[in-house]
Amino acid sequence: MIKGDTRVHSLYGSPVAHSLSPVIFNTTFEKLSLNRTYVPFEVSKDSLKRAVEAARTLGFDGFNVTMPHKIVILEMLDGLDENAKKSGSVNTVVRTKKGLVGYNTDGEGAVRALRSYGFEPSNKRIVVLGAGGAAQALVHRFSTENNTLRILNRTLDKARELADNATGPSRIWYEELSRSSLEKSLQDTDLLVNATPIRTSTLLSQLKIPLNRVKDTAWVFDLAYDKPSEPIPAGRGTISPLEMLVHQAALSYEIWLNEPAPFALMRSSLVDYLGKDWK
Repeated sequence: MIKGDTRVHSLYGSPVAHSLSPVIFNTTFEKLSLNRTYVPFEVSKDSLKRAVEAARTLGFDGFNVTMPHKIVILEMLDGLDENAKKSGSVNTVVRTKKGLVGYNTDGEGAVRALRSYGFEPSNKRIVVLGAGGAAQALVHRFSTENNTLRILNRTLDKARELADNATGPSRIWYEELSRSSLEKSLQDTDLLVNATPIRTSTLLSQLKIPLNRVKDTAWVFDLAYDKPSEPIPAGRGTISPLEMLVHQAALSYEIWLNEPAPFALMRSSLVDYLGKDWK
C-alpha cells in the first residue's frame, strides 16, 4: 500500500505502456517489504523538463529514462557520473544531496546479459545498428575492449559523431544503414546489436534482405522488446533484450538504494509474470 512516506521511483519515456520495469521493481519491493513504489509516466519531448522538475520538487528517490530522452536529459541534471559523461547518455537518475545525478547502465547491462549467454565482448566483430542513446552507451562500452566495431545508421552524421566520440582501443568504422551495408556487415559477424526501435526481422524485411542472410552472424541482439518478432536464424542464436532489462534494473536498484541488488529475485519476478523463461 502506498502511504505518505512511500519512496517513489519512476520511468520517463514515450511510449511506456509496454514497459516491464514496473513489474520487476514493484514485485521486488513488495517481496522485500520495502516501502517503495515504481510508476511509469508517459512524458513527451516537450514535457521532459517539467517532468524532471516535478521529480525534483516531489522528492522522487530516482527515476529511469528511456526513449526518446536519454540524450537530451543530460542538460537538465545537476551532475553526471563518469560513464554517463563519456557515453553521452543517461538512463538512470538518482536524487542526492547535490541534486539529480545521471548514470547510464545500458552498456554494463548489455555486457552482463551477453556474458550470461556465453558471449565475451572482447576481440570480437560487432555491428551496431542505430546511433541513439542506447547505441551510444553500448558503443562506448564495447570500445573499451579490443573489438572491431561497425556502426550503421540512417543518418551518416550521427554515426560519424558516435564513432568519433568513442574511446578505447577498438577499431571503429561507420556507414549509412542501407541494404548493401547491412548485407555486407552480416557476413562473419560475431554479434549484431540492433539499437533501433525496429526489430531486426522487420528491418530486414523493409530492406528486402532475406532472413537466411543472418545465418553467418553468430548472435543477434535486439534491444527492443515491445513487439514480437519472427525467429531469426542466427548462427548461435538470439540474445533476449529481457535479460538486459533485468540487469539494467539491478544496476539501477544498486544506484538508488546503495546496496547489492537481489538479482535472482528481480529476474524471477519477471519470469513469473511472463509465465516462462526467455532463455
